[in-house]
Amino acid sequence: MAMKVVALAGNPNVGKTTVFNSLTGMRQHVGNWPGVTVEKKEGVFEYKGEKFLVVDLPGTYSLTAHSIDELVARNFLLNGNPDVVVNVVDATSLLRNLLLTMEIFEMGLKNVVIALNKIDLAEKKGIRIDPIKMSKALGVPVVAMSAKEGIGVEELKEKIYEMANGMVKTNPVVPRYDPEVEREIEHIIGCLKGTELEKRYPLRWLAIKLLQRDDEVMKLVLRHIGEEKLKEIMTHIGEAEARYGRAMDLIIASQKYEFIDRLTHEFMSYAGREGESLTDQLDRILIHPVYGFIALAIVFYGVFKFVFALGLPLQEWLDGLFASFGEWLAPHIANETLRGLVVDGVIGGVGSVLSFFPLVFLLFFALSVLEDVGYMARVAVLMEGIMRKFGLPGKAVIPLILGLGCNVPAVMATRTLEDERDRLVAMFVNPFIPCSARLSVISFLAGTFFSSNHALVALSVYLIAILVALLSAWFVSHFVVRGEESPFVIELPEYLIPSWKTVILHSWERSKEFVKKAGTVILLGSIFIWYLSNYPVELGSGKSYAETLGYLFEPYMMLMGLDWKAAVSLIFGIIAKENVISTYGVIYGTTEAIKNAMTPLQAYVLAVVTTLYIPCIATIGAIRAESNWKWALFTTAYMIAVASIVGILIWHVGIALGLS
Repeated sequence: MAMKVVALAGNPNVGKTTVFNSLTGMRQHVGNWPGVTVEKKEGVFEYKGEKFLVVDLPGTYSLTAHSIDELVARNFLLNGNPDVVVNVVDATSLLRNLLLTMEIFEMGLKNVVIALNKIDLAEKKGIRIDPIKMSKALGVPVVAMSAKEGIGVEELKEKIYEMANGMVKTNPVVPRYDPEVEREIEHIIGCLKGTELEKRYPLRWLAIKLLQRDDEVMKLVLRHIGEEKLKEIMTHIGEAEARYGRAMDLIIASQKYEFIDRLTHEFMSYAGREGESLTDQLDRILIHPVYGFIALAIVFYGVFKFVFALGLPLQEWLDGLFASFGEWLAPHIANETLRGLVVDGVIGGVGSVLSFFPLVFLLFFALSVLEDVGYMARVAVLMEGIMRKFGLPGKAVIPLILGLGCNVPAVMATRTLEDERDRLVAMFVNPFIPCSARLSVISFLAGTFFSSNHALVALSVYLIAILVALLSAWFVSHFVVRGEESPFVIELPEYLIPSWKTVILHSWERSKEFVKKAGTVILLGSIFIWYLSNYPVELGSGKSYAETLGYLFEPYMMLMGLDWKAAVSLIFGIIAKENVISTYGVIYGTTEAIKNAMTPLQAYVLAVVTTLYIPCIATIGAIRAESNWKWALFTTAYMIAVASIVGILIWHVGIALGLS
């Protein structure tokens, strides 16, 4: 028997991910939606002997397809035939959340269950909601819950089970508009009747979306009724807008909110609350134009201190473990070539990268905590003003923050920016943001050469990267792609104690890619590096392929105080940034040997150059996919030039200050 499908829909920051995790636990899979680069999360739960597949739709404020996230969510609700739609709403912001609910109802979906989340926070804020009255007013089941505290999860499973098996009758309430708007809706419905559209879509929903000038719906209708008939409908809409004196989408949104406001009076009341909330008190500091940045520096210094304090001892232990394993294994392999390949190539290369897994996991853990607490939204607000001064759109904050994990999905996330100019600028600067792979290089060099100040050194590299990103955004927005930035809108959630289960799941989901890469790309890269490092170009020449390649670029590298080994490591770092470490691991064998071969100034230059130079192949591919080859190649050439200038500058300033 096929699993019943449950679609999870809701606004951003309503706790939808926590609901998803509460339902599915560890039985989850993350991939991409077919044909688009939007994350698709699926999970399974079992209830009363029946299995349910939960599909977590992208968080959206509405179902008007302005962005790829909205389009993905809408298409699944329309064409994915989910057995149950769980609409997660935030009890503390019900008026705004119910806009999406009304849009779901207008799509003709009747198999809806409302998950009224954060009910405990609503009560603390003096908001009283009667779930029984709310259910009666909306015409669908309502489950009051706090997914973070595990309250109401079993009841939600029960309602999903009942809805999926036809045990619940619903009568979803549909918004009613002013008589003139209703007449326009009826007129468009009359134009669409008798077409194939009537069999596949709710005509009232299509009519409303045409009134809102939804591009995707206009294309859909065009294919079925022809250009002339569509033009006639749009002319009629234009005449109605002229009578109202404003756009029909604004009229519909305004009247829909009025309808929701009247509806909420039937089940919601305010008890009132004295004094300023903790969130308001903290925000007076954390998003303050001066104190906010001081707090930001302290928070991220604390993040790096936490990552290194816990991660470095684990990294050193793992590094020693792999070295000991190699020493134990070496005498058991008789063939010298095979011994070199396994011990120096595989264990030396892959082991040196895998030893950094604790640091990567702890960074994701810290970022997940900040996200779950609600602080990352404040970072976005704080940075928005600065970003605008440098020509970056405010909404690009989100993709840039994602870049701390991996630049590939971060580049893909620029699809949420509606304007083409905004997308190009955001994806151009995104590769400058140090991803988790570059963290492994930064942490290795900082921990090896700056043991007493590793957190400060790592933070300085990140700050240099962010400064270069902002200056690059200013350059490209003033001289390459010009235009106005789009407006920035973001919701500031209440500060909450993080859900540790959610934090750990997020950290594992994000950091397991690091392990996968070590077992595939890094493994092949390490074998290739070992081969190039051990086999000469010409018999008896004394130089390996790697040395020959490195010496070719050494004159250029010497401008930054680096040698041919750094050149080789950076070349292989193009495949994956972790290869910078694995190359040194293969060439030198031990961390102590690397430490004796470089000065702290050289190590710092290498850390900065690795962070700024050409992005990995996967990121270049993502930029090409989201724009074109010209933009991908321009980004690559620009990054090489900037990394070279900054590397040369740091080296010569360091020499002048006597730091060599």
